[in-house]
Amino acid sequence: MSAEIKSRIHQLIDSIKDENILQMVMEDVAYYANSKDAINELSEEQLKELNEAIKEADNNDTIDCTDFKREMDEWKKR
Repeated sequence: MSAEIKSRIHQLIDSIKDENILQMVMEDVAYYANSKDAINELSEEQLKELNEAIKEADNNDTIDCTDFKREMDEWKKR
């Protein structure tokens, strides 16, 4: 780990006065500091479904947002 980079990050954080911005920075840092990769947590079946969904998207086999919302509304009525 580079002490110089850490020092520069600390200086930048110390210069932030807005609490909302500090909260956003904290959330971002927490995300990147988490060493877990969500992909590693998926089961074989979930990985298979994810790969199928990616292939569908790559082939433009998708629905638009309006159709999706309509389908979700119909699903909620069931």
